[in-house]
Amino acid sequence: MYSVVQMPNQLKPQDVEAPEQDAGLFGVDRPGVAWDWMMQTGQPPEGDDWVRPQVSEAWYRCIEEYRLSPRTSLLRPHAIMDFENGGRTAPATNLDVRTALATMAFNLQPVLRDTSVSLLLADSAGTLIHALDAGSNLGPMGRRLVRLGESWNELIIGNNGLGTAAVLREPVAFDGKEHFSSVLHPFATVGHPLFAHDGGLVALLGLITDQRSSAQTLLGFVRIAGYLIETNLFECQAPGAFMLRMRLNNIGAGLTGQDCLLDGLISLDEEGRIVGATRTGLNLLRAECHSNILSKKVETLLGVAIGDLRACASRGEPIELEIPDGWRLKAELIVRRRPEKDVVQPSRSSALKETGRAAAGLVLGRRGKAANAEPWRDAVLEAALQKAVNLQKQKIPMLITGESGVGKDHLVRRIHAEGVRKGRPLVLVNCAAIPRDLISSELFGYVPGSFTGARTGGKTGKFVEAHTGVLFLDEIGDMALDLQTALLCALDSSEIVPVGGSRPVTVDVQVIAATNSDLPDCVRKGAFRRDLYYRLNGAQFWLPPLRERPDKLGLIEHLWEQEVKAQYVDEHKALSAEVWDIFERHPWPGNIRELRNVLRSCLAMTSGPETLVSDLPNDFLREMSDSAQAEEEGEAGLSSYAKWRPSPESKALADWEADAIRSALAKTAGNISESARQLGITRATLYHKMARLGLRK
Repeated sequence: MYSVVQMPNQLKPQDVEAPEQDAGLFGVDRPGVAWDWMMQTGQPPEGDDWVRPQVSEAWYRCIEEYRLSPRTSLLRPHAIMDFENGGRTAPATNLDVRTALATMAFNLQPVLRDTSVSLLLADSAGTLIHALDAGSNLGPMGRRLVRLGESWNELIIGNNGLGTAAVLREPVAFDGKEHFSSVLHPFATVGHPLFAHDGGLVALLGLITDQRSSAQTLLGFVRIAGYLIETNLFECQAPGAFMLRMRLNNIGAGLTGQDCLLDGLISLDEEGRIVGATRTGLNLLRAECHSNILSKKVETLLGVAIGDLRACASRGEPIELEIPDGWRLKAELIVRRRPEKDVVQPSRSSALKETGRAAAGLVLGRRGKAANAEPWRDAVLEAALQKAVNLQKQKIPMLITGESGVGKDHLVRRIHAEGVRKGRPLVLVNCAAIPRDLISSELFGYVPGSFTGARTGGKTGKFVEAHTGVLFLDEIGDMALDLQTALLCALDSSEIVPVGGSRPVTVDVQVIAATNSDLPDCVRKGAFRRDLYYRLNGAQFWLPPLRERPDKLGLIEHLWEQEVKAQYVDEHKALSAEVWDIFERHPWPGNIRELRNVLRSCLAMTSGPETLVSDLPNDFLREMSDSAQAEEEGEAGLSSYAKWRPSPESKALADWEADAIRSALAKTAGNISESARQLGITRATLYHKMARLGLRK
């Protein structure tokens, strides 16, 4: 029996479906017809007339090598399990590299803002480790696909942008029914492999969107983004005492595409041996793979010794190199680790390297901190803070956006404390908490006798209270339209008129507004004034939700340590591996506010040296379970607990109950009364459950 079959040349009338974006000859969705044929025959189609060779080869791998069946109506993505050791496999990319990559990917979020595109980052095994705009516009199926910990490995879910990029080691894109799994048919997926300095696959950068017609456009975007991230990672992570930055004298001489836009980088040790190279650097050296150049001396390949390169760099002279086939290169030697007393031009990427290291933070979370770990820094907040402090000097209005609980008020307090108006008043106004009839008098004040019940001496109002300082208008999206007009006039003229008054009062305030609403959408719907939006939006800062922060694990550990100190806990307390696993995958709808409450609660419940799953608040666990059930749209499936526990098989409810009782008994050394208290049940109920489950003290 042949592994592939020939598609018929003539289509019967009933085979012709409604045209789609990828319709071809006769208005037929050719990949769709080919996929339906594969469903019927169990074999991929032959020839390039129906699907691209890349697609047919991927389908062949799915059927012949992975033994996946196209007849399966729904292939559920799931993390690869380590059945031999009885748990989920550890991420294939170490944590500091993962965090550095997530930080670089996070910097792409302004480009993808307000689109239906989600950016994904997976480790080299295809397990999702980071997601930006995690499926907010992709519907329930898309949100299920972008859950952290899910596998995009080709042998699990069939061909897709990320998984196939790992197999082919090149950028790829698939659209609709070009995917083997029907789970991915509503989407386009794009992937780009990210390589380490030695050519090893370190991670996968990908995109998923429900706008299928944009697959090829997104492929171009992910190519450029992938090359830039790979280059930045090389500068941050590659070993070596020196880095040689090279480019062609004549760009049109040989390289094309992204290689023309990027410098080729080569990392050298102190003896001048090559210890790493980017792909552009590899191409400039006319080498097919890293093994052809690693450990070789730069003198052998470029005809110039490391001493001569260092001498030219010290004198500030340009370095001209010539390689076989007549290519001439311009080169720049950068000292990364000074072996002696050289004074050489510093790296142009030093700021990036420091940011990458700070973001990576050497925070090893569940694995413990490195011996030389620096204090944790909130790179996301500090990046916004530095810009905001500079803007405050020009009194430019600022708008801070983000979900509830991401720390907008904390950022405002930091801006005030470190800006030019520190020591002056900081006045906070929650526009959603003040009744509509009172907010005008709260902001602008009122004169004596202006209305029934007014104070005898009148009231100054928040604008006057904030004079020479900062006025923080929180939840600005909930302000009434009529008051928006008065606020706009006050901002434009720097004058306010108290309620019941006639004489304007001049005020000098720095206005910072914040909202968790989609203000552009409110403007489109007529609920928010367009001119006020642009007046407040002198500079906008978006704070990401906790689930999308690249330094999420570092932030959790930092807040945990703060909570331990705040509660004056003397003995060492740590979060168990199971709890870390839950924290990493939880959607955190309440963001940092929810995280603080959860950490405070579980610390109070922890009696041993480690916080266990049973110490977590019940509503927190229920929240994740409800989220998973909502994503499944009522379908029967694995409980979300099965994703947390190190067990490759689903468990019955009785098994979870037994585990909870065993954990409580172990923590209390068999004390029934204390165990019952921790479980929230009576002693009689605990005895009854132990008898039913066959458990002993």
